[in-house]
Amino acid sequence: MQAGVAVKIFISWSGERSEALAKALREWLPLVLHYIEPWLSQSDIQAGDRWSVEVAKQLDGCNFGVICITRENLNAPWILFEAGALAKSMQDGRVIPLLLDLDFKEIAGPLAQFQAKKAEENGMKELVADLNKAASSPVPDAQLGRLFSALWADLDKQIRSEEHTSELQSHSDLV
Repeated sequence: MQAGVAVKIFISWSGERSEALAKALREWLPLVLHYIEPWLSQSDIQAGDRWSVEVAKQLDGCNFGVICITRENLNAPWILFEAGALAKSMQDGRVIPLLLDLDFKEIAGPLAQFQAKKAEENGMKELVADLNKAASSPVPDAQLGRLFSALWADLDKQIRSEEHTSELQSHSDLV
């Protein structure tokens, strides 16, 4: 990457909990890494735009794709489509499935080819460190550690809220 170039991230989602995680990431990542430019269809496609054209344009210009995976969307056609489109569009980039309430062993099919991270502290720390390594002017490790530590609690609260929603849904399905 050239000096001063932003790291563009395409955030993919499908379903309510996945969307909530995606929105939280869109707001949180640039706080930790100032050069991050996340793109989220729900927030970044303007009224009247052709969504397919905008998605294609963003896929072509992004360095990373983060796919927010939950139990509900694990095999959703749109998630699998965007994962494939991201992998094809981003020759030098990476696709990272971000797992909310799932274990690595539960990922199969096309998503299994990508190195996944869990939406928990260690997984997010690794994801942020990987994003930082790809930057032309990375944040020094000590500073990144302090930023992550200072800002993690906010994202963790949102993630736990979504996991709690999943537990409540699972419990109501059993009753």
